[in-house]
Amino acid sequence: MGPGRVALVMIKVRFFAALREKVGRDSLDVRTRGGDLMDLLEHLRSLVNDAAFAALSAPNVRIAVNKEFVEGGCTLRDGDEVAFMPPITGG
Repeated sequence: MGPGRVALVMIKVRFFAALREKVGRDSLDVRTRGGDLMDLLEHLRSLVNDAAFAALSAPNVRIAVNKEFVEGGCTLRDGDEVAFMPPITGG
């Protein structure tokens, strides 16, 4: 890769329960410049409608990277799987 070129990474993004309904699908394959979860979320803004983006970026949404829950920043690598899950409610 030459100078000034940025490597693209492929991330599998999965959506569960109510978030799947908001996005209208259960997963997306996203090619992005890598970065962290905030970078991925900003990229998703261009791929989903406003209501879906609001749901994905809500403070109570749980995020898992490669099946482990994470909080805050997390560097993403090629082939990672990121899952967005709504909060679990009980009764």
